[in-house]
Amino acid sequence: MSQSHYGSVFLIRTTFYNHALKGANMKKIVFGIISGALVVGVIFGVVRMNNQKQENVSIDKVSADQAVYRPGDKVTLTVSLADEAKKNQGTYQLRVTHLGKKVDQQAAKWETVNGKGQMTIEWQPPKTDFQGYLLQIEMKNQSGETIAQTNKAVDVSSNWTKFPRYGYLTEFCDEATPAKTIAQMKDWQLNSIEYYDWKFLHHQLIPDDGSMTWQDWSGRQIDGNKVKEYIQLAKQENIVNMSYNMVYGATNNYKKYGIKDEWLLHYAEDHGEAGKRPGDVFTFKMGASPTGQSNLFFFDLDNPEWQDYIIEKNKEALEVMGFDGWHGDTVGEWGKMWTTADIGKPEKAKYVKDSYKSFLNTVKERLGDRYYLSFNPVGAQGIEQVNASNVDVLYSEIWPWDKDSEGHTYDDYMSLKREIDQSRKESNGKSLIIPAYMEYDYAAAQGKRKPFNQAAVLLTDAAVYAAGGSRIELGNGTEMLSNEYFPNKNLYMSKEHQKRQHALQEFIVAYQNILRDGLEDNQKLIQIVDEQTSSDGQPDTIWAYAKEKEGIEAIQLINLSGVKDVTWRANEGKKATPNKKEKLTVRYYTENDYQHAYLTSPDPDFDSHSKVVAMTRGKDSKGKYLEIPVSSLEYWDIIYFQ
Repeated sequence: MSQSHYGSVFLIRTTFYNHALKGANMKKIVFGIISGALVVGVIFGVVRMNNQKQENVSIDKVSADQAVYRPGDKVTLTVSLADEAKKNQGTYQLRVTHLGKKVDQQAAKWETVNGKGQMTIEWQPPKTDFQGYLLQIEMKNQSGETIAQTNKAVDVSSNWTKFPRYGYLTEFCDEATPAKTIAQMKDWQLNSIEYYDWKFLHHQLIPDDGSMTWQDWSGRQIDGNKVKEYIQLAKQENIVNMSYNMVYGATNNYKKYGIKDEWLLHYAEDHGEAGKRPGDVFTFKMGASPTGQSNLFFFDLDNPEWQDYIIEKNKEALEVMGFDGWHGDTVGEWGKMWTTADIGKPEKAKYVKDSYKSFLNTVKERLGDRYYLSFNPVGAQGIEQVNASNVDVLYSEIWPWDKDSEGHTYDDYMSLKREIDQSRKESNGKSLIIPAYMEYDYAAAQGKRKPFNQAAVLLTDAAVYAAGGSRIELGNGTEMLSNEYFPNKNLYMSKEHQKRQHALQEFIVAYQNILRDGLEDNQKLIQIVDEQTSSDGQPDTIWAYAKEKEGIEAIQLINLSGVKDVTWRANEGKKATPNKKEKLTVRYYTENDYQHAYLTSPDPDFDSHSKVVAMTRGKDSKGKYLEIPVSSLEYWDIIYFQ
């Protein structure tokens, strides 16, 4: 892409606050108008901050005024400075890149007084849609030496569904802090939120008397006005709000609300235990509860009366609370079922998953363009139905014992890639969101909170994002999921893990046009001199594969060296940290030629920066190749050519 495609003008304003003056702030404003370039694709979450305290000055925080920018929106960055020396000054450079190519660059002054300083940077992006950028801020002292630097990834997109980055919320009591929490969600680069168990009942989401306080099924106190406050604040940041609810479930008192037994589903197979024999009602016990609403009863998705009931109840909740869409859930596949009218008729038994496509299309039609629809076929059972439906985004809760359409279990890194690829193909390009719960049994066994295994999380994330998928794992401020019941908080991220996770979130935004914008596997041979490689994530190898579309090719390198167990779950809390590699030589067999390669990574040696690397060209019995030097590989690198 030529520089002319980036033509735009943006305004940089630097504001210095003089706290020494009593009762008033003195502002000194320096304006610089820059002609330059920027492409479209801005999603502002948080910057990976790499603070270097030379001369006692550091970048304390970088924040953006929105999580996502629509084409034509103005971007505002606020950079907060801290200075142990109390007073200092210098210059900073803002360098904007799109896939390694410089788009714009600007220099202006910074200053600290009484140990603090603040810079406000405004930028008017071009109107190109769905692009990712990296904004690099480099601070220099008066001698021209770099003393601090940080990055901020931005995404200008008209719709979140192309590059979904899903988070979650579960805390809706009086003590909840919506403003603080939504700001953190924005900092995590999240553009959508699943509001988990916010509702009154599965079949009556808001109390029928209009009350805005209630207990959920488990007895947790919910303040409906807090839910509304979250939603209002999130919308101000351009974050989408999805109401979580089952598509076919109701709890114990369902008859009180006019739901008929004739709509129920019944087991058509013998599951070998009381209550799950042929003819028994299809039920699920969620857990003990003081509300008496701990059992789920399931209803026929094909039944028109059930469809009318549950769709209208959910539409009512979306309207009253202000949600942007419905996130539908299931409890997975439990074998063949009968409707009440068909009990005892083997030829009438059916799988619930076979109803997904028609039901979801009916829901989407009735929701219309006003509301989004997402849906969770648990264990990816029936996901082919969902992929072919009209849902806006794909989502599937993966469990290691379930199997894909070819009989492979979803237990290792390659199985995640395989399903992401297949779902993208079947859905005409949608990016699958995967809530793969890390260290499940280890987390459940902890009486006291323990830290996540950082390597386990980062390797699973790399496997998913490199393949073109997405994760739901971050929420409630700085929490991370380890269980399908989202309020569980058995594990936490260490400070170092949080830094790594922030860096990863920035990376997937800055390089979204490589990761999730049309590149597909090209099956080209990749070798690494003196290293074991695999194209399918084998143990103790460097997992290497390439993807391409017209004008760009990318090599994904995921480091499994020293990792003997390539199952993703780390169920017992154990996962080896990969052996860091340095000075690798990668041979990429391709007929295409490029002037140079770009090398980048979310890991600290790169911090999302793209480095231009010189290549050599060669040929052997396997064909023509490009030879690329790779300075380091810790968890995940990308080599790309354009």
